[in-house]
Amino acid sequence: MPKQNNRSPKPPAAAVPLGAPAWVTAELIEHTLRVWQPFYADQLIPEDALEIIMGVSRMVNELSNGDSHEAIRRTRTGKQPRARA
Repeated sequence: MPKQNNRSPKPPAAAVPLGAPAWVTAELIEHTLRVWQPFYADQLIPEDALEIIMGVSRMVNELSNGDSHEAIRRTRTGKQPRARA
């Protein structure tokens, strides 16, 4: 008896939707579709992936720029550590 493949089929190559920021690549769209598709009954499309990506981007920006106790704290100062003697 042939072994069944329980993985969902690979989505077709995804194009970056119009109006997407320059940092959104086709690879990021494809990865987002691959990661999130198992959680949705309906087939996701590149526009859905872009909406997910932008939502995560807004959340990270809000948390990293906020003044609240929930803000993400940056641990690096951008300076190189001093060489030890």
